[in-house]
Amino acid sequence: MAESILELRNVTKTFGDFVAVDSVDFALQAGEIHAILGENGAGKSTLMNLIYGLYQPSKGRIYVTDRENWRHRLRAKSPRDAIASGIGMVHQHFMLVENLTVAENIALSLGQLRLGTVGDTSTNGNYKKWLGKFRFKKEEAVRITEELSERFGLAVDPTALVRTLSVGLKQRVEILKALAVDARILILDEPTAVLSPQEVEGFFTILRKLQADGRAIIFISHKMKEVLDISDRITVLRRGKKVYLGKTGELTARELAREMIGEEISEVERSDSSILESDPPDNVLQLSNLTVLGNRAEVAVSDVSMETRRGEIIGIAGVDGNGQRELAEAIMGLRHNASGTISILGANPKGINAVRHRSVGYIPEDRQTTGVIAAFSVTENLVLNVTHLENIAQWNILNQKKKRETAENLIADYDIRPPNPDIPASALSGGNQQKIVIAREISLQPDLLIAVNPTRGLDVNAARYVHENLLAQREKKKSVLLISTELDEVLLLSDRLYVMSRGKLIEATAQRNNIEALGLLMTGF
Repeated sequence: MAESILELRNVTKTFGDFVAVDSVDFALQAGEIHAILGENGAGKSTLMNLIYGLYQPSKGRIYVTDRENWRHRLRAKSPRDAIASGIGMVHQHFMLVENLTVAENIALSLGQLRLGTVGDTSTNGNYKKWLGKFRFKKEEAVRITEELSERFGLAVDPTALVRTLSVGLKQRVEILKALAVDARILILDEPTAVLSPQEVEGFFTILRKLQADGRAIIFISHKMKEVLDISDRITVLRRGKKVYLGKTGELTARELAREMIGEEISEVERSDSSILESDPPDNVLQLSNLTVLGNRAEVAVSDVSMETRRGEIIGIAGVDGNGQRELAEAIMGLRHNASGTISILGANPKGINAVRHRSVGYIPEDRQTTGVIAAFSVTENLVLNVTHLENIAQWNILNQKKKRETAENLIADYDIRPPNPDIPASALSGGNQQKIVIAREISLQPDLLIAVNPTRGLDVNAARYVHENLLAQREKKKSVLLISTELDEVLLLSDRLYVMSRGKLIEATAQRNNIEALGLLMTGF
């Protein structure tokens, strides 16, 4: 048996009467990649936050072997304490300072360690000398970031403001932050959500190098294929309890899904009966020579022309940061630095309210920043759409009874848990926050639904629920534009397939059965 570098004994975490983590034992071995699976709300993030010092256990103990090979009880009262013990974490919902540059965020991460907390032996290049440094010159921070990016194959512009980055690029910054502090224990929460197949392969090469270097990695993912490929052991959580621990390969992906959910789940299948050859084309969205500038006045979308029709799902695949967000926001009227034509149902609406009134629904890429308002109640988030607000208003005053009834009906119809309309959205799991967005947008039966990474960070059951809703729109002869970095998702759902690379849109329906060709298109080759 290999040495345990991290051990949790009978750890419990409660929030009032709610038990988020229930008497969990867990051991992480040195040089191991250990996957943790579970539904949204199963307790995975809470467990990781306990290890990382964001929460303290209600009961139980955590032991860690630090950089000096000293095993001690971990009493992390903050991430700084965890980092000092050699623990780094890449959060699913990022912990970045939006108004600082990439390099400044890296420098802040390096500065979290107090001087003298790291031994003389470093396995992370020459970055140890920067740990605990209080001040950095701008060019120093840029150089460190460039060196880290090159060393680990995670390209990102050091001078870019974090708030201008796509979700995928922000994720890269989070990974670089964790690697910069020479973490011996690395917690990765959905690290491959925005990578192409080739990038996933390269990223796994990096993880195996870190593993060979004696580092231990906790790998949280909903992608069963990747979990089975990269991990050594798997732990499954269900409703806060550990329900399975075993070597990778002992259970199939379907059997692991059953352990996660507690029952068998069926596969989602797309029928080919939505559009008949005899049906005349009925365009809903038409783009002609659309060019959109990004936040730094660069060309983010370059001369894009395409159309969507009723009864079909158009899928756009691509590595995050290639213009997908700018394309969706331009269609929604959220970007005004665009040229070309955007036609929706024969009109050219300007601004988001005009677009909404053309019967357009929008599932944005980041539910926490643009999908829901965390401090608002579930009810307030469910009606946070101009059409819903108009439907429940009388003489420009919201009818509180209608508002409540609308929320209660949507909670029941879309199985939002817990079914409490008054609690803040922040109290819900990621999957249930996404259900709020889906309920709000799909319940209005829009003629055009734009869905950007609609299953990012969702478990297998929640992702299946989203897929069923998108296919239901297709069957109702609605038009769906699915923009996703999940290639498997695009292949599963789309009738016609495009790839977006460096702002250009390339039709790739003919290559849908050639994963290698699609991966090359996604990376610009």
